[in-house]
Amino acid sequence: MNDLRVELQYGIPPFRIALPPGWRRKAASSETERSDLERAAQLFRQAGRPDLEAQYRAMMARVRQGMARSKVFAIFRQEEVEAEELLPMTITASAVDGEGGANLDGWISEAFRTRGADFLEDAKHIVRWEAESSAMPGGSDIGAVAGRTLTYVLPVPATNRSRALVFTTTILTPDSAAISESAIRGMTVLSDLMISTVAWEQLAEEPAVPELAGQTPTHGS
Repeated sequence: MNDLRVELQYGIPPFRIALPPGWRRKAASSETERSDLERAAQLFRQAGRPDLEAQYRAMMARVRQGMARSKVFAIFRQEEVEAEELLPMTITASAVDGEGGANLDGWISEAFRTRGADFLEDAKHIVRWEAESSAMPGGSDIGAVAGRTLTYVLPVPATNRSRALVFTTTILTPDSAAISESAIRGMTVLSDLMISTVAWEQLAEEPAVPELAGQTPTHGS
């Protein structure tokens, strides 16, 4: 559930989300990032995987870049797990507002048209799309590893779809045997399952794009 600070600062009302054992929600801050990175690094070292430690740091640099340009207020990560159970995966929650108070229908329509967006299975009020980022040898840390990004959009009730709660899942997908394709698919399914449990507290849910429900948009605003 949200704290009052999130509702007042970002306009995101309280919501519920079911997390697997070992997963925790934390407020987004540089202090949280530093402590989580150090713990993850320690676990990877214990597991004898310094390669994954470096890749995980690069992944989190990418997450930090996204946080710097958006209204991220919460981070969901594993916390109480053994080294061999630590997943190279993190989820952020942020608030997105339409420019000048306009609704977000055009943004969602564009995602359907160009990003392969669809409604999340078993949670048709949530719009979801995926994106892949390729490794960039010799580039910055942020582009040093490949990753998969999953975006989930839930309109905030009583805002005429001018504000949305957005979850962004970042999964490390290095071009090596370090993480198998089946493991990546498993993390993708896990992310979908977690986000499918999101529900507003005491508020009626508002469809993502009511006039487009059940069909793919052909134009955007």
